[in-house]
Amino acid sequence: MNMKDWLRDLEREISRRADAAVRRGSLTSADEKMECRTAPNGERVHFSIRGMLEDGDGSQDPGWMEPA
Repeated sequence: MNMKDWLRDLEREISRRADAAVRRGSLTSADEKMECRTAPNGERVHFSIRGMLEDGDGSQDPGWMEPA
């Protein structure tokens, strides 16, 4: 899998899980924990659903979730 597809899939998963938390009106223990995924290029991506909901997705930051 190439980086672009991997990032797209990760973004979709994060979005789906964040949307589910908003619909539930609460976070699960899985939403609270910091997760780490290793990209095809070996870079490690850390995130939590709670962090995404509290801090936004980071998309305003240059280079956020863009392939290297």
